[in-house]
Amino acid sequence: MPLKDEDDIVDKVIGNPAFEQMYGYYIFFRRAAIPILLFLIGLFTYTILESLGLPHDTNLIISFMVVGILLGPLINSERYLGAIMSRRKPR
Repeated sequence: MPLKDEDDIVDKVIGNPAFEQMYGYYIFFRRAAIPILLFLIGLFTYTILESLGLPHDTNLIISFMVVGILLGPLINSERYLGAIMSRRKPR
């Protein structure tokens, strides 16, 4: 990857309104909190389905489907939060 492309990527990250409004927490939110939240949703779904008496393989498939379906809305809600925070007037 040429050096110019790397500079463009950094500029896009810095220009992100969520990054500007959340200060250093944006990186933690993006890299740690979202995967942990998806993992916990998968465990919760698996536990609920296990209590219903479904087989192990079926539980895994349905849990993966639920986590996969929630991945897009969770990422987009993070972007939406950044857009909302950038529109707020500073106090």
